[in-house]
Amino acid sequence: MKVLTVLRILPFTALALASIWAANRAPDGRRPPQMDFTVTPEAIAHALTKMPHIASMAMLFVLAVLATGRSRIRLAAVLTFLVGVSWELVQTTVVGHNPRVVDIFPNLVGIVVGWVIISGSAFLWRSARARSETSR
Repeated sequence: MKVLTVLRILPFTALALASIWAANRAPDGRRPPQMDFTVTPEAIAHALTKMPHIASMAMLFVLAVLATGRSRIRLAAVLTFLVGVSWELVQTTVVGHNPRVVDIFPNLVGIVVGWVIISGSAFLWRSARARSETSR
C-alpha cells in the first residue's frame, strides 16, 4: 500500500478506534446490557443538545472524507455513522453510561455539519482557483 494512502487512512482509523475504546472503558464496572429505546420529540430535542457528539461526528466525518476521498463522500458518511452506532453499542454494558437510540440524531447532525464543511471548503477552493486563473 502506498505511504500516502496509509497517511490518508490513518487519522480516521486511529481516532475511530480510540473513540470506540474510550466509550467501552468501564472504570466503574460492567452491568447486563441496557439500551434506552425511547424516541420521543423531547428525547430527540435533549439529544440534540449534545454538542460533543455533534463536534466529534463532524471531525470524524472530515477525517473519513480524507480517508476515502471526496468522490466517496457517501462511504465516508456511512463509516462515520457506524462509529457513532458503535459508541452506543459498546456502552450498553458500561456502568455510568446511558446508551440511547436517540443519540444517533446528534451523530447525524454532526455528519451533516461535516458534509457542509467539506462542501463549503470545496466551493471556496474552486472559487479561489477560478479567480486566480482569470487574473493571469
